[in-house]
Amino acid sequence: MINTYNESDLHRTLKNIYALEHNGKTEVPIENWICDIVTESGDIIEIQTSNISKLTEKTRALLAAGKKVTIAHPLIAEKIIETYNSDGTLLSRRKSPKSQTIYAVLRNLTGIYPLLLEKDFTLEILYVTVTEQRRKTALPTQLTNKSRHFLKDWVPQGKKLEKITKKERYKTKADYIALIPETLPDTFTIPDLQKAIFAKAWGQDLSISNRRQAASQARLLIWLFTRMNLIEECGKRSRSKLYRLTH
Repeated sequence: MINTYNESDLHRTLKNIYALEHNGKTEVPIENWICDIVTESGDIIEIQTSNISKLTEKTRALLAAGKKVTIAHPLIAEKIIETYNSDGTLLSRRKSPKSQTIYAVLRNLTGIYPLLLEKDFTLEILYVTVTEQRRKTALPTQLTNKSRHFLKDWVPQGKKLEKITKKERYKTKADYIALIPETLPDTFTIPDLQKAIFAKAWGQDLSISNRRQAASQARLLIWLFTRMNLIEECGKRSRSKLYRLTH
């Protein structure tokens, strides 16, 4: 059961938006689980702002009970960073150079991939603009979860949704295969895939560093798609394994 007292502003806002769009009810108990939203037609929508694979057990149980399940996951396409002093005074406001692409979601799917192609499951990706609020600290500080490799002089205070710029739905094999650039030859290596992702027609707003970050996920895409039976190994080119789409 989710503790709504610890629910993030981003999660709460998205949950309310989806509930309104689908005339749904929130925090509904079903099959010993508390569901974020149950729509008017009885379908279930889960908002997951962090690792999607954390919902694997819950999703499997709900699908087994005959429910249609959608997981809505935000990708931060644009982030505004506001830094505040301890007394609440705004010190700075700037746009982050980082922008997440669809390839950023792959690591969050490594646990739930056996369910991605189930007929009653849908993954909905939201491209969002958020404002991230930070509180400046007097000294470099570790986070409570001890996740920082390097200490920083600020702590996060949460993210607020500014707008949803685009939605993409992933449900069928074709939806996922669309993540493999059409410029690739019929057989390809991981370096081929990296180059193709980097060179995609991303648009002028995606920086070189963000393109590199997207391309760095090529090996993970291969790992995921081979397990989903979307691609298969088919030989070698020099020392590199060759892959192709399954038929």
